[in-house]
Amino acid sequence: MTDAFGEAARARVPELGDDIDLTTFAAAFELFRLSTKVINDFETTVHRPLGLSIAGFRVLFTVWVFGELEPRDIARLSGVTRAAVSGVVNTLERDGLVEKSREQEDKRLVTVRLTDGGERLLREAYQAQNEREQVLFGDLDTDELRTLTELMRRLLVSTRS
Repeated sequence: MTDAFGEAARARVPELGDDIDLTTFAAAFELFRLSTKVINDFETTVHRPLGLSIAGFRVLFTVWVFGELEPRDIARLSGVTRAAVSGVVNTLERDGLVEKSREQEDKRLVTVRLTDGGERLLREAYQAQNEREQVLFGDLDTDELRTLTELMRRLLVSTRS
């Protein structure tokens, strides 16, 4: 199977400047394309059929991991913008999947936690997503998958970003 777009992009990018590093271009280009493919696949095959957006799933998952969080922490950890978190949390609350409370000393701060229904939906969504993960990464053997994962983790925690 050929990748006409990738081949054309790699051939043309040097025209953008003499100092273009083609190795880092290729890495970023392919990572962007892969992440877009994976996110779009999850959203269309898993999350939308369950009534969730990808942002809604990310918020549910992030809150589930920590038990409860303030919206600013949800944004920081989930990769959803602070502005979007407010709308997503309101939608999830309307749908009975999360609840907000003001239990801290500073009553302006809101804490978000999953409801039982939110946890049930998250489990269903994640099980379906994991089935898609296995399909999408099925061409890699276990060692290759571990190497890819470790390299991505290194970039995520890099002090250069």
